[in-house]
Amino acid sequence: MKNQVFQLSACAMAAVLTMSLAACGGSGGDSGDSTAADTQIAITTQPAAVTVVAGLDASFSVVATGGKLSYQWRKDGVAVPGLTASKFTFAPAYSTHAGSYDVVVTNSLGSVTSTAAVLTVGIVPAITTQPVALTVSAGSPATFSVAATGSGTLTYQWRKASTNIAGATAASYTIPAVAAADAASYDVVVTNTYGTATSSVATLTVN
Repeated sequence: MKNQVFQLSACAMAAVLTMSLAACGGSGGDSGDSTAADTQIAITTQPAAVTVVAGLDASFSVVATGGKLSYQWRKDGVAVPGLTASKFTFAPAYSTHAGSYDVVVTNSLGSVTSTAAVLTVGIVPAITTQPVALTVSAGSPATFSVAATGSGTLTYQWRKASTNIAGATAASYTIPAVAAADAASYDVVVTNTYGTATSSVATLTVN
């Protein structure tokens, strides 16, 4: 009789132990799916277009919901190695970084691609050929010229003794027939959307 009581107690104890393991997620129960918290991905803040001057920082970011997310940024539709966070920065940005960027956000249920955001990297004007000094005889023509590079459309403003010359807004400036009063120092300011560059001074000497 005592042996029977002991056996019943052992069985009861085993049942209690099994239920305890199950309740605690032990061998008696299901450990659960680590991806169960994932939901359908929703991008709540899309990447925004960025325009910067070359040499400054440029950043992109995205905000999304959906549980455990991974990110892969792309440039012009091609995955960029290493850009696998919700945001990234080019520090600094160069003209080679310019392009269209989007990000593929992924979880266990699938993936969603953001809208594309364009990175524009502007180049400030740079003067490649400076105006040169001239010596001419009175009544002869005199022409100053400059060559410059830079993003977009370049505009020019020639100056005499640091004062703007009305109508002198091309890459070259010609005085059809110089007079003694034209003898002075001349330079040109080259401008685009991203900045300006001022040439060196060229002196006009009138004989």
